[in-house]
Amino acid sequence: MRKPERRKRRSEKAHLALNLYLEAIREREGFKALAITTDDGFLVAGAAGHRDCDVEWMGALGASSRRQTLEWEDETLHVQRLEVNSVPMFLTLMGSRKKSIAPSLIPGLERILAA
Repeated sequence: MRKPERRKRRSEKAHLALNLYLEAIREREGFKALAITTDDGFLVAGAAGHRDCDVEWMGALGASSRRQTLEWEDETLHVQRLEVNSVPMFLTLMGSRKKSIAPSLIPGLERILAA
């Protein structure tokens, strides 16, 4: 018997798929915004819901700071380094950090980026 599809929003385009994936994570985990950037701060994907937040700038700031937490626009950002397909990246989260979610994101990111 085939499992029902759990994803409601999806795309065959990698960039859109990444943004939809991050938006689902943002909603599920209760973050205000999150961004995935390359080691040099280039935005790969981000999600901020309906919030007016520049995820590109937030992600660049997180990647360049090399700190685990920092303050930005009256918010606390949490930064986690991760590797996706042997490429170093940074996950920058806005909102309360419950736990390190970076390891749980990696399989989904790898799947989308490998497509």
